[in-house]
Amino acid sequence: MTVRLPPRAVVSIAAADLRRRPAHAAELRSQLLLGEGVGVLEASRDGLWWLVENESDGYRGWVRTWGLVGASAPRATSWRRKAASRLCVPYAQVRVGPGRGAGVSPLFLNTRVIAGRRRGRYRPVELPDGRRGWVESASLALDSERPASLVDRIRSLLGVPYLWGGRTPLGYDCSGFTQQVLAERGIRIPRDARQQERATRLLVHGEIPIEGDLVFFGPSRGVAGHVGIGLGGGYYAHCRGHVRISSIDTDNQLCDRELTGSIRGWRRIDVARPIRAASSRRHRESA
Repeated sequence: MTVRLPPRAVVSIAAADLRRRPAHAAELRSQLLLGEGVGVLEASRDGLWWLVENESDGYRGWVRTWGLVGASAPRATSWRRKAASRLCVPYAQVRVGPGRGAGVSPLFLNTRVIAGRRRGRYRPVELPDGRRGWVESASLALDSERPASLVDRIRSLLGVPYLWGGRTPLGYDCSGFTQQVLAERGIRIPRDARQQERATRLLVHGEIPIEGDLVFFGPSRGVAGHVGIGLGGGYYAHCRGHVRISSIDTDNQLCDRELTGSIRGWRRIDVARPIRAASSRRHRESA
């Protein structure tokens, strides 16, 4: 079956699963958030799946076409230019009326939408496929607005369960969690723990880890299998089983003893390093 592919597309559903092969039973490699742009590389034989590359982190995988709008369509092109608002809470529900009516779509942290003028407690929004509805004004922010503090954001996500490949507050994996927490702060990092380790700088002797540094875990040789984000004072937040706060101090009751002895080091984010496309395989991270 010959399928004419657009060069780019926009994610039009709340979370689109990115799979290793064009099948629902295939491994969940990652997820795409509503409003993210992707490059379209090829189509499956039946045309129901597209192999895409996420423009925000270079990650590749197969996604069902029902979750995408071709960016060659005038509506999608216009939408991307106007989508200047992002969701600044873990979750919100778009409804057909301001605070009432049927649901249109859920939205997750860092989702982008077109937002109209505020009307009381609510604002009208438009999604990439043209659907419209209302959300609470307090759930939206502009990129120019100061994000929640790192500690407050972590607190809002405590208890979110671990999900291999997850990038939403319904379920994160360890690197999806660090990526999305930092994305809210305008910091782009790659998708996987091993890629995040390569994109950061190892702290030298005498440098004290600060809030926002990343801590990596795994064997002394090979690649990182787990990552957390530093909160200062030896504390870090990570998703292992669920989002939690732990300490590297073995005498602290918050110490994650299953990780004791496997710290590879603290690293600082180098925002100047480019994000490269991921390979077709994921390295298995620790749950």
